[in-house]
Amino acid sequence: MSKSPKELKIVSRYLLSKKDRKKLEEEAEKELGKDYVAKIQGAERVEIAIVKHPELSELYFLDNTLAFVRVTGDGFIPSLYYIYKANLSPSYPSVYVDAGAVPKILNGADVMVPGIKKIEGEFGPNTRVLVKELDKARTIAIGLSLMSSQEIKTSQKGKAIKTLHYLGDEVWNLSTK
Repeated sequence: MSKSPKELKIVSRYLLSKKDRKKLEEEAEKELGKDYVAKIQGAERVEIAIVKHPELSELYFLDNTLAFVRVTGDGFIPSLYYIYKANLSPSYPSVYVDAGAVPKILNGADVMVPGIKKIEGEFGPNTRVLVKELDKARTIAIGLSLMSSQEIKTSQKGKAIKTLHYLGDEVWNLSTK
C-alpha cells in the first residue's frame, strides 16, 4: 500500500444488516477461515467503512476494531493489528525473512528472493502469504506471491512477494487509533 496516510479516507461507515452480516460470514470463511467467522458471529457490532483509496475499497470493524480490509477487486486481507489483538491468524502459508529485510519491508518494500530464508507451506503465484521475521517468528506483513514457493526456493534474485499490508502502514495506523 502507499505510504501516504492522507490517501486513506473513510467516505461512510455503518452497521451491517443481519443479511449483509451473513454474506460477510460466508465470504470471510472462504478467504480467512472459520476463526474469523466465529469472531464476526461473536461481535456485538459489525461495521463496514467505505473508503477512498487506490488499493482498498472497504474496511470491516468488529466491535470498533479494524479486523480486515477488502483489497479493491481482490478479496480480504486481515488487519495485522487484529491478528495481534485477537491472537488470530489466517491459514496462509508463510515466508520468513532475515533481519536485513525487515526494515525495508516495514518501509513498504516488496519482499525480494534473497531476503527469504525459510518457507512454510506450498503456494503458487497470486497467493496471500504471511511475511514473518526469521528470529522472532512475528508477522510483519501480508503479501501476494509473485512466484510459487518452488520458484522462490530455486531463484537467486527477483521480487517474490508484493507487500499488501505491513506494520506501520496506513491500515495499521488507523487500527491503533
